[in-house]
Amino acid sequence: MKPHKNLSAPMIAAIGAGVLVGLLVLSFVLSSGLLHRRDTGIVLPDGNADTPIVSQGSYMLTAQSVADVEIGTENAQSVIASLTRPEAYSCTIENTLYYDGGSSALRCRRYARDGIVRTDTLAENGTVQSTLLRDGDSAYAWNAGDNTAYQGVWGDFTDDAAAMLPTYEDVLAEGVQLLDAGRQDVDYEPCIMVAFEQGGYRCVYYVSAATGLLKTASFYSGDELTRQVTVSNLQTEAPGEILFSLPDGTSLLGD
Repeated sequence: MKPHKNLSAPMIAAIGAGVLVGLLVLSFVLSSGLLHRRDTGIVLPDGNADTPIVSQGSYMLTAQSVADVEIGTENAQSVIASLTRPEAYSCTIENTLYYDGGSSALRCRRYARDGIVRTDTLAENGTVQSTLLRDGDSAYAWNAGDNTAYQGVWGDFTDDAAAMLPTYEDVLAEGVQLLDAGRQDVDYEPCIMVAFEQGGYRCVYYVSAATGLLKTASFYSGDELTRQVTVSNLQTEAPGEILFSLPDGTSLLGD
């Protein structure tokens, strides 16, 4: 393994890890406020930087509980604060950026279990191009076909930023005023919709009440759509252990 280094944005660029660099740099741009302002590491009522997690058997109760609540701008933030993410899941995340004359998309696959998060950057045909894996404060990065991984310190980067996934808990930040809120099904999932403004952009999030995970997010400059995020292929079973191994076969799951 190579020596530990902090995976700040400048250091990531210095790694020169091909597509992985593109993923991390773009996710940094998206999360840093160049397209919309986003505060990372928001502290929720329980004092943790991320949403609390619960066992797979209990988080499904959230959907029924939310179904009994009338959701509007006056209480949507409190309802979202009560949602929980599953402790183990996998999903596909697609970001589409819209610009004059066209659009571009970047896809990744996320796997989470036992506090470890893996993010794979995907090619257009779905094959893995590069991998970023976080285990506590340690980060590992490698390109497809590599026999070893770059090892470093995770630093201030967030799991959501690494996957270019908006952290829906942003809506709980101090000073956020909701423009609209309500309940709507997306792909047959009960979701909480919230609309708010941040950094000059109008943000519309749909958060699944069944899983506690973001379902879709859209960002507008005026009436023009500038970015859209979709989360699909969600599985709440624990991903396979092999996904949390380094290229040399070392498992990060322990015994």
